[in-house]
Amino acid sequence: MAARVADARDLKIIGFADHAEFVNEDDAYIVDSYKGAEIYAEITRLRSEFSDRLEILFGVEVGFIPGYESRIADFLCSLPFDYAIGSVHYVDDVLVSRWTRQQEANKATFMQYYRDLLAAASSGLFHVLGHLDYVRKYMLAPDAYDHSEYEPVVDDILSACTSTGTAVEINTSGWRHATEEPYPGREVFTRFRKMGGKVTVGSDAHKTTEIAYANRRARKLLASVGYKEVEVFRQGKRSSITL
Repeated sequence: MAARVADARDLKIIGFADHAEFVNEDDAYIVDSYKGAEIYAEITRLRSEFSDRLEILFGVEVGFIPGYESRIADFLCSLPFDYAIGSVHYVDDVLVSRWTRQQEANKATFMQYYRDLLAAASSGLFHVLGHLDYVRKYMLAPDAYDHSEYEPVVDDILSACTSTGTAVEINTSGWRHATEEPYPGREVFTRFRKMGGKVTVGSDAHKTTEIAYANRRARKLLASVGYKEVEVFRQGKRSSITL
């Protein structure tokens, strides 16, 4: 169904990246239950069906946890992924949505989330860093988020991505949320472009109605801060597409 929707929306490339988590309490996405062979078989079938009009890429979104680098590396070598997204979904073994609201209620910092994200960016394990300032999604009062407080560590993350060749995703799902801007926002991409950083576009679609959500809007934002192309990964190798 998703491939048909992408085709109907005149997309030329789509990537499927299911979650793989290393936290035991996550029954839905725990890596031990990841059905990678089945997913790859279905993608292979769809590639044949849509070969003349839609390129379909096999990705995975890994929930990064510091200390799990070797296990993550082994997992990423176990299947022929075109690309791997590194994201932080748990902080101190607590799901990021619950952790964020706990921190917000206690007027505490979100710094540990960013430290974990910095470790992910520095690891060199991933082709793409996912939804960089995702904590904003889960705040009850996202307008209270203080960008200036986290700008130094965010810049460290961007610098690490530049050093490791990791692209940063403009995640358009933020335009579906109370934040009303992508993850991360314009100012982050303005700084990242000046560092020479590379970018990808992702809709974070968990249902077919969200496929390619705000794709044109994301490309327009990137162009407005000076980007001329976005990245795509095939069998782990980077290539660029003109905006």
